[in-house]
Amino acid sequence: MTRENRHNAVLMKRHIWLPVTLVALVAALPAAGQAPSGDDLARCEDLYAKYVRYSNPGGEGRSGSAFSAVEAQSAVEQCRRGNTREGIAVLERKLRALGFKI
Repeated sequence: MTRENRHNAVLMKRHIWLPVTLVALVAALPAAGQAPSGDDLARCEDLYAKYVRYSNPGGEGRSGSAFSAVEAQSAVEQCRRGNTREGIAVLERKLRALGFKI
């Protein structure tokens, strides 16, 4: 591989990570002017606690993985920032994948 090809490969990797990072940051932002209702936030926290209790985020076992645990953590953070609708949807989907009836 020539020096120019290696340089282009490095640039390509950098250009791929930029959009991925931006999407992650935008997803973490709260909806403008939206405050979480007490009931929705409590439901989100309960769903997250159940997910943590019954999943195996260490990656061993039935359906746990490190990525899945990060996704669940991100969902509860969305709830705490006011985006309870999306956060609850993610946590409900994750619990259904574990076999829970929601």
